[in-house]
Amino acid sequence: MKTNFAKLTCISIRMGFCILLFLAFWIRVQGVNAIPNGQFIGNDAYLYYWQAQVISEQGQLPARDMHRWLPLGRDLEPTLNFYSYALAYAHKTFSLLFPNLSLYQVTLYAPPVCFVIGLATLCFFLYHIHGFLFSGIVGVLLATFPGTIDRSIAGFSDRDSWCLMLGILVVTTYLASLQMQQARKRLIWTFASGVLVFLGGISWEGFGVFLSIILVVELWRFITTETEEGFRYYLLWVCTFVPTLYLASAAYRTGQGFSTHLSAFMLVPPLALLGIRALRSLLMSKAQRFRLHARTLALGLTLASSALALGYVFTQLDTFASTTVPLSQNRLMRTISELKNPDYNYWVFRYGSLFFLGSLGFIGVSTHLWRKLGTVLVLPFALFTLTTFFREKFDEYLGNVSCDILFSVSIIGIVIGFLIVAWQRNVNPKDEHCYVAITAWFILWTALTRGAVRYDFFIGIPLAVFATMLIQFISDSLSTELGILKISKQFLKTGITVISIILLLFWTPIGAHAKRAILVSTQMHTAKPGKGPMAQAFGWMRTELPGPAVVAAHWPYGSQLNVLAGVKTIIDQDHYIQHWIYLYERYVYHAANEREVLEFLKTHGVTHLILTLEEPIYTLLRRRLSDAFLPVYPKDNFSNADVKVWAIHYPPDIQPHPKYLATEPEK
Repeated sequence: MKTNFAKLTCISIRMGFCILLFLAFWIRVQGVNAIPNGQFIGNDAYLYYWQAQVISEQGQLPARDMHRWLPLGRDLEPTLNFYSYALAYAHKTFSLLFPNLSLYQVTLYAPPVCFVIGLATLCFFLYHIHGFLFSGIVGVLLATFPGTIDRSIAGFSDRDSWCLMLGILVVTTYLASLQMQQARKRLIWTFASGVLVFLGGISWEGFGVFLSIILVVELWRFITTETEEGFRYYLLWVCTFVPTLYLASAAYRTGQGFSTHLSAFMLVPPLALLGIRALRSLLMSKAQRFRLHARTLALGLTLASSALALGYVFTQLDTFASTTVPLSQNRLMRTISELKNPDYNYWVFRYGSLFFLGSLGFIGVSTHLWRKLGTVLVLPFALFTLTTFFREKFDEYLGNVSCDILFSVSIIGIVIGFLIVAWQRNVNPKDEHCYVAITAWFILWTALTRGAVRYDFFIGIPLAVFATMLIQFISDSLSTELGILKISKQFLKTGITVISIILLLFWTPIGAHAKRAILVSTQMHTAKPGKGPMAQAFGWMRTELPGPAVVAAHWPYGSQLNVLAGVKTIIDQDHYIQHWIYLYERYVYHAANEREVLEFLKTHGVTHLILTLEEPIYTLLRRRLSDAFLPVYPKDNFSNADVKVWAIHYPPDIQPHPKYLATEPEK
């Protein structure tokens, strides 16, 4: 009887998880029918699709892509393009089973598929730690958060879902390895985590944030233990990805632009932690006094290495400024909406009231784990959340600078509190490493989101986990108080939890974020270029323009032109040479005369120029032009057309000029 009940329970749990995963996938594919065949809902998807096509045809990407950023071409050696390889080889693999499956379909559905794989991994991991109810609640929240739907729907442009999936796999496999008692199993899980770090490291420059989560856990273990337990496993983990990343990608050897400090971010920290662990082990083996004060020694080595890291940062301030300022201060980046600061309404729309409950759970987790000692973290945790989620109010009353100072103080307080608790704590709470990991996940990604909304996609997991912890704590307390009703406490706890979740999902006064789930999937994004005049112009180009045609257009259309029009381009959304985008605006839109326009276009080898209604109404191109600009599309009513295409016939006296190829502004 008990065996049958256990089997029935197991089957029910599996069915519950399958329904949850189906729900998450179903929500994210609701807008597919509105996407015209061959199109996506963002610009970057065209780039990854384009690269996947090249890989499928040639087996690999060329060292330099001569279809864009002409006349120099796009240098691909220092870029991280594994996502494009994954798309290409996933198509090759699955097309063996499904011959009609196209590379376009694989690219279109990759975001929701990757998200569901990551969600399944997370729920499975949480189920083994906290049980079905806890993991189910986290899964439902993540499936319905508009903040996690936005960048994981079918046709989305970027590789966020891919990177989130790899991040979840990296962290969960590493945490699983720490829970393994058998050496062989721990070895396998550790090696798997290292391989996944390698895959993430050749997929995205920002993957080091996920790596940092594991480093925080290892640093915690280093300070809280008296011995170097597990040193060989950590050594294996580091050796799995550090040398391989260095050898596999030039971005880690000679990084430029956004990857200038990639090695310092991805490779140096794990090596530094390996070094101080080895040093402590050596010192402890040489002298008794070091063995008696192992944790103090660990703290001292940590502080010393942190001082060296800060020294490196100060010595590299100029190079840090040269790579970070373009991300936030130049005119181009200020026009990109995903790099703007989030406000209070943004959080409410994307996470309902769960961002508030998750914050409370985050603040309270330290006292839950470490009791009185954990109170040293409460104030910096609270200040961190207030200056992030309620930043708008702080800016209004205190000013931007004061709010940023308070935020910095909270970060410093968290670091100091973290070190104090690790050094002084005498208890070892169950699953402590998991709590440390999810706390680090929340702090790192939320700090980044504070300055750029695009990163909020990654904070859904800790918000869901912390909110679930708080909900279960409240339901447990209420069920205890209602024990006088002589109803099973477990039944009461489950009932209160389920009712609470339903209210949080659908009751408008407290957020009702689930009501916006389908809205985000179907109406918040539209296909680019859609079915309008731009798509028609692309279709005309594909059939009418010769293969070597080089078309100049506003930068968001770059990869669309490569894929949909089959032509070469000079700038695109990759922002490879940001200064060229500035030069395009200066010498095409705001040129003093036609000669400047023609010289710029001649220098870049342009054969055709395209202009849309989205571009400046006062540009010289909207005036009467000379015969050098031959209208070719549309044939009828060209002067009033929404999209205009000219063929460029250069006069003999127009010659290229090197100033139009400058990659940086004049100093």
